[in-house]
Amino acid sequence: MTKAASQPRGHWLWASKKPEPKFSLSYEEQLLASIPEEWAGPLAVVILSFFFFSFVWFGLAKRRTSDRIVRKNHLETAPKNSHMKFDPRNGISHRSLKAELATRVVSSVHAAICCYGALSSLWWEPELSVDMLWKVSPRARFYFSVSISYFIGDVLICIVLFQDYGIEFLIHALCGLFGLSVICLGNMFHFFGCVGLSWELSTIFLNNRWFLLEYNMKKSPLMTINNFLLVPTFTVVRVVIGCPFSFLFWSQLSDARAEGVVSPWIYLGVTAMLVGLNTLNIFWSFKLWEKLIKMIRDGRRQGGGEEGGQRPAEDEAARAGEANKGGVKQE
Repeated sequence: MTKAASQPRGHWLWASKKPEPKFSLSYEEQLLASIPEEWAGPLAVVILSFFFFSFVWFGLAKRRTSDRIVRKNHLETAPKNSHMKFDPRNGISHRSLKAELATRVVSSVHAAICCYGALSSLWWEPELSVDMLWKVSPRARFYFSVSISYFIGDVLICIVLFQDYGIEFLIHALCGLFGLSVICLGNMFHFFGCVGLSWELSTIFLNNRWFLLEYNMKKSPLMTINNFLLVPTFTVVRVVIGCPFSFLFWSQLSDARAEGVVSPWIYLGVTAMLVGLNTLNIFWSFKLWEKLIKMIRDGRRQGGGEEGGQRPAEDEAARAGEANKGGVKQE
């Protein structure tokens, strides 16, 4: 056997000296090449989940404007379009009002899926709690990807309907999108990502409250049960558990930054996200307790009758559910 035959095929010593042709990559190919291969799976889940949530949202938002919405919001027919209705007091279109049901349904579906994913990941993969910053979970990463697609839509809705939702819900959506993007695409902080997704458990009760108010069940036993579950659940998962774990996250992240493991942009961005989300959670928790206490007091007054010429107080829960601004309305 000759020396050349003993060398592996393609060896550089024995390869042809003919230069290989050089091709310049197009901008599209350069863009694809710039995307890390490990992002392919999460980005595919994000795209498919976004189409799923969009399909559900547009399917419900395209329904006919119900008579209940027309009566409740005192809508009038637009002078130049008989199919368009609007609120003459503020000019809000009927489309934004009837889209609320679609937003609530998508929000509840997302909360149920991601709470299951986060809690099951923590349960079946206890090693996540051993190395809270760097231990990763493919299962959790899948649900992070699903949640990213939801928060993309949430940001869009908060921007388009900014007059209805206000700055606080836009901040909440941006913080959620940024945090999950860092956790999922950066493939780190999975334990704290699961803890953050578990906060969405309270969203289910928030949306149930809206459904009961919207469909004239505010005086049903279900409303009472839901209210007494909503406020403690929100406070426990978002404040009692959320704030200490957020501080633990920031503390470990600070140590990693001091060691040079984490970039300053990630550190500053995550710090701002934690401050924003926890500030909103504490603020919303106080408002929920305030409304629950007032609802209990109003119920006692109504139970005692109109003694001393006093007029029974209005149902604060109903008024809070109908208001679009300044409350814990959207997640």
